[in-house]
This record gives sequence, structure tokens and C-alpha cells, in this order.
Amino acid sequence: MTRDGFMMNGRITGPGIIALLMLTLASQGQAGDLSLYDEIPLGNSADISQTGADLVARVSQTGSNSAAVTQSGNQHHSQLSQNGQGNQADIIQQGTAQQADISQLGWENLAVVAQYGNGNIITIDQDGSFNTATIEQLGEYNVAEIAQYGIGNHAEISQHGMANTVSVSQYGAGMYVSIQQWD
Repeated sequence: MTRDGFMMNGRITGPGIIALLMLTLASQGQAGDLSLYDEIPLGNSADISQTGADLVARVSQTGSNSAAVTQSGNQHHSQLSQNGQGNQADIIQQGTAQQADISQLGWENLAVVAQYGNGNIITIDQDGSFNTATIEQLGEYNVAEIAQYGIGNHAEISQHGMANTVSVSQYGAGMYVSIQQWD
């Protein structure tokens, strides 16, 4: 712990949390936007860009991982959690009320999300190594879920239109699925 009480075991504590929160809130593009970023230990990277109102981006990483969140519009919510080495997650949200939740545990997993429209929802859960998940949503009220457990699995989903729903689960190694939904 430093003498001033700001750092302890690589984590910000005490008055440092308040100072970090004030700095984060002051740097937001619009009132109501919130970015929370927690990296433990060093070696992680995150880039969060927000333009609009009522935007929330939460990134939590343990190990050595990278993340990027780009939000443009209103009322988006993204949550990224990565634990391991070499995981990468990218989220792009444009429009209104998009939601994306990504959780990755392991080595060299990749998750890429692009949401354009209104009210789309994405959930990705990957546990293992060298898994890839990509989801693209263009339209309104689409729901997509990917769960992959194992090594070298690949899932890609593309949803265009309104109210499409899909759920993919893969357990094992070297599996591949590609789904396109159009209304």
C-alpha cells in the first residue's frame, strides 16, 4: 500500500476510487454516461468510446487481455468480463437500447459484437482456448446467444430484421456453426 492510501496490490483504494470515478464521469461525452474499467494486474488494455446519452460500459479483466467498446446513441449497456491470457472482445453499439454481455475465460478467445438498430440483445460466454464468436445485429429486438466450451470452436451469427432469436451451444473442439436470420 502506498503511503497516501491510493494503491494496494495493484488496486485503487480509498480516496483513489473517488478521484478515479470523478475523473471518469468528467470525461464522458454526455451526462448520464458511465464507463467502469477494472484491470488486475497490468498487461490488460481497454478502449471505451461513448457518444450519446445514458450509455453504460463495464470492463473487468484479469490476466493479459484487450477490450474495445464503442457506443453511439442512447441507452446502451455493455458488460465485458475476461479472465486469462490473450482474450480479445470488441463491442460496437449504435442506435437505441442495445445490450451486450461478454464473458471469456481461458486463452486466446475472440468475441466481436456489432449492434445497429434498437433493443437488440447479445450474450456470449466462452470458456476454453482459441474460440471465436461473432454476432452482427441490424434491426430491432433481435436476441442472440453463444455459449462455447472447449478448444477451437467457431460460431457466427448474423441477424437482419425484427424479433429474430437464436441460441448456440458448442461443447468440445473444432466445431463450427454459421447462422443467418432475415425476416
